Amino acid sequence: MRDVWTRYVPFDELPQLLNPRGGYIHNENDSPHFTNVRGQIDTTNAYPNFEKPRLFLRSQLAIELIGGDNKMSLEDVVRTKHSYNMLLADRVKADLVAAVKATNPTGDVASALALLEKWDNSAAPDSKGALLFEVWWQRYSPRVADTTRPQPVPESFLFSTVWSAAEPTTTPHGLADPARAAASFAWAVSETARQYGSWDLAWGAVHRVRRGNVDVPVGGGSPELGCFRALGFTRAPDGKLVASGGDAWVLAVEFGDVPHAYSVLAYGESSRPDSPWYADQAEMFAKGKLKKVAFTEADVNAQAVGRYRPGEKR
Repeated sequence: MRDVWTRYVPFDELPQLLNPRGGYIHNENDSPHFTNVRGQIDTTNAYPNFEKPRLFLRSQLAIELIGGDNKMSLEDVVRTKHSYNMLLADRVKADLVAAVKATNPTGDVASALALLEKWDNSAAPDSKGALLFEVWWQRYSPRVADTTRPQPVPESFLFSTVWSAAEPTTTPHGLADPARAAASFAWAVSETARQYGSWDLAWGAVHRVRRGNVDVPVGGGSPELGCFRALGFTRAPDGKLVASGGDAWVLAVEFGDVPHAYSVLAYGESSRPDSPWYADQAEMFAKGKLKKVAFTEADVNAQAVGRYRPGEKR
């Protein structure tokens, strides 16, 4: 019973960080050690084995997005939050391209490689190359993408340089097995065409937000791919991938005498398909848009669509 939790960990015994350099804290389901990389957190607490230090690709991208010295407005934060960058591609695409070129590819593989070289390394809805890269990674990696964090597997099987606490924001990178990577790419070209009809489709042609009568393309992807806009997908009967987890409720707040905030709830305020509030925010979410939050009484009154008191007939 020594290892069974029997009480809450007191707040004072948890890792603490006060007024960190750079003016930010962040966490994307990682350990607390790199909550701010400019001044690492003191983890000398009563539970030294509470969680091992780790910083996954999604979190590394978050630091890259907010780690500069420029001040950001709330609107800047909202735009930054909707980055479509796929950090995994930044880390391994050069090795992948070199590995495939070494095989002297022809036909569709050569054409697909040219597409990959021009790809902007993003999972934007109109980005061509992202879908092919995703299918390739699923073949090259033995693990299945999870909607919250990567499955545990020896990184040395995937990357030539594995993650290191000494270089937490620049590792892992490179490919451990170029030959397997090249073979996986050739497979991905034919498999993407088989599954979706073509290997050069835009990301949003396959990745969709569907709710009620809404059926629109969406950007973002698995944290395993290094996407900050984390989305998990479920395959629909028509073969398309429909967003089913990850980002859903987004709230951006600027505190002050009167809070200033924006929000979106992907699946709406109602679970009833016949409700006008069932799918009214789905397309807004898919487009990376947020609505202004009503905080003051005047704002609430301005947005009200009806009035009633509990107990009254509506």
